Amino acid sequence: MVEKEVRIPFRGRDLLVVFGYAIIDKSCCGGSGCRFAQVPGYVVKWKHAEDASGAAVTEVERITDESERREIHELIDAAEPHCQINIM
Repeated sequence: MVEKEVRIPFRGRDLLVVFGYAIIDKSCCGGSGCRFAQVPGYVVKWKHAEDASGAAVTEVERITDESERREIHELIDAAEPHCQINIM
């Protein structure tokens, strides 16, 4: 379940970050859950179009530099601890 979609300033650009949580109701040890942060990339065009279902579409640029990826991971971890962070 997505809880929020935000733009986070980073090195003069904006990152698109989607926060949410997942709940697993049947695992070997009972119910469980996790919080996550998905980082598709740098915002190129913010909500500039709609898809066939009417959802907003944002164009992003992937983050390929490993040092930037580590820095972004640390930035998000400091602001939103206990998240599984996935930089796509």
